[in-house]
Amino acid sequence: MNYKNHRQKIQLVSLAISSLIFAVAAYGLFTNNDRLFIIGLIFIGFLVIGGILLAPLFGRFWCGWLCPRGVFLDRVLGPLSMNRRIPKILRTRGFKNMMLVAMTLLLGLSLLGYNPVLRSDNLLAQMGGFLVLMCIVSTILLAGPLGIIFKPRTWCSFCPMGYIQSLLAKKRLLRLHVDGCVECKLCQQDCPMELDVTDTSDNDDCFNCMKCVDACKRRSITPTISLTEKPTVSV
Repeated sequence: MNYKNHRQKIQLVSLAISSLIFAVAAYGLFTNNDRLFIIGLIFIGFLVIGGILLAPLFGRFWCGWLCPRGVFLDRVLGPLSMNRRIPKILRTRGFKNMMLVAMTLLLGLSLLGYNPVLRSDNLLAQMGGFLVLMCIVSTILLAGPLGIIFKPRTWCSFCPMGYIQSLLAKKRLLRLHVDGCVECKLCQQDCPMELDVTDTSDNDDCFNCMKCVDACKRRSITPTISLTEKPTVSV
């Protein structure tokens, strides 16, 4: 099975729906309309359902198939990207923890009324507005520039939401079975996170996007439902 076409169709549907919600919420944010930017809460529900709840079963499936920013990074920044390797420091546990703590602190300060952009007495509107604002700011200042200089999905290597998913994905059911690998590395070249499918030490960040499955000429990589904590590798 070729997963590329299926993934692209699902991504486009997700992008269309989320873009409409995001546009309304962003308009409400910049016009200080609580009723509109409270819609940003739908994004939180989207993330919780699509990301957090699915992670223990399918890993970072949300990132590979549904995340609207991921689609933007792939489709828009992909052709512009220099495709340099992702710096190792951005993939470290320490850097990921730092980003998670920073985002948590910013959310806390926003809810306490210290964010001059989010002027509202409505707590729900504050939360929705914060998420919309952070998506805009982090894309302009981090995800965009890093995606052009390095791999398009460089942001995803330390994205706080993606990091939480990877922590929940250690015992996920959907895994990759490798049999008959000749170590041609085509799968690693196509992987948006530069992961080695045969290396079980870093695959918690796997998107399950199936790009490696499509890239393998020998059909050596197969998605499978497994109760074990590591994929089976047979070389």
